[in-house]
Amino acid sequence: MNTTLTIRDLQDRVDQGVKWLDQHFPDWWNADRPDKGEEDGGPIRVDELSMSHNCYCVLGQLLGNYYRANLSIEQAVEFGFDSSVGAVAVDIGTAQEAMADEFEALRELWIRVIEQRRAEVGP
Repeated sequence: MNTTLTIRDLQDRVDQGVKWLDQHFPDWWNADRPDKGEEDGGPIRVDELSMSHNCYCVLGQLLGNYYRANLSIEQAVEFGFDSSVGAVAVDIGTAQEAMADEFEALRELWIRVIEQRRAEVGP
């Protein structure tokens, strides 16, 4: 079984996540969203975006915590909110490195989408 992910695979997942966010949180990308504090979320701060941290990932920043989205792990992976590496890992050392790489690639893709959305609206 080939488990090698490409940037295209990850972009497809992020695209699915964008559709999900647009449906549930239409202004999710907006830097002017009210900041309700760490407990309840607020705007996404791309400079603090960390896909491996449940409070600093896309969902964590929007909702205060990744788990408040009530998505299954399969959905979170499908929507580009989580790493798929854990599901196919055989060697923990290799898995940690692959997971870190996947989270970094997802971070970069999410930042690109967020910045594009914000640029479309302008200041």
